Amino acid sequence: MIKLVIFGSEGHAKVIFSEVVKLKKFQFLGFVDDFKKKGELVISLNKKNYYNLGSIKQVINKKNKFNGIIGIGLNFIRKKIVTDIKKINKNFKFQKIVSKDAIINSNVSIGEGTLVVSGTIINNGTKIGKHCILNTSCSIDHDNKFSDFSSAGPGVTTGGNVMVGEQSYLGMGCLIKHQINILQNTIIGFGSLVNKDCEKNSIYWGSPIKKIRTRKYNENYF
Repeated sequence: MIKLVIFGSEGHAKVIFSEVVKLKKFQFLGFVDDFKKKGELVISLNKKNYYNLGSIKQVINKKNKFNGIIGIGLNFIRKKIVTDIKKINKNFKFQKIVSKDAIINSNVSIGEGTLVVSGTIINNGTKIGKHCILNTSCSIDHDNKFSDFSSAGPGVTTGGNVMVGEQSYLGMGCLIKHQINILQNTIIGFGSLVNKDCEKNSIYWGSPIKKIRTRKYNENYF
C-alpha cells in the first residue's frame, strides 16, 4: 500500500481523506498542519483516530518514504506549499487522488497532486494539470485543459475545448461555454454563465459574466 499524508487538516483536507479511505490502496499516516499542535486529533473514523503529525519542517526531510497531497482549497497557497516542500526534499512525490465514484473517460491525463472528487465526469482528450481540484459532481467535457494549480468548485460544467489558466478558479455551479479561454489567476463567481474569454488577474461574475475588477496574485477568492 502507498503511504500517504495530507497537508492541511480543515474542511478540504477532510474531503480528500474521505476519498482516500474509499480507495483502499493507501496507508494513511495522518495530517501535516503548521497551525495545529503535533499530536492533535483531526478526525475519527470507524473507531480509529487520525492526528496532526506536525508542521512541514517537522515532517518533511530528504529521506521521506511516503507520498502527499495538499488539502488546501486556495490555489496560490497550494502552490506555496509545494514550493516549500520541494525546498526541503526536491524529490518528494505528490499523489493524485481520483475518486472511485468519478467517471474518467479514455485519453484523459491527470497530473500529480490533483484531486478529483465523487460524481465528477471527465471526457475524452482532457488534460488536468498538477495540483488541481475538480470538486463534487463537475462535468468536464472533451479536450479541456486545466493548467497547474487551477480548480473548479462543486457542480461546474464546461463545454468542449475550454482552457483554464494556472491558479484560476471556477466557482460553484458555473457554466462555461465551449471554446472559452480563462487566463491565469482569474476567478469566476459561483453560478456564472461564461460566454466569452476572460482576462488574466481578474474577477468575473454574473449570467452572463461581467468583469468586476482586477485581482492580485495572492487574494482570497472573494
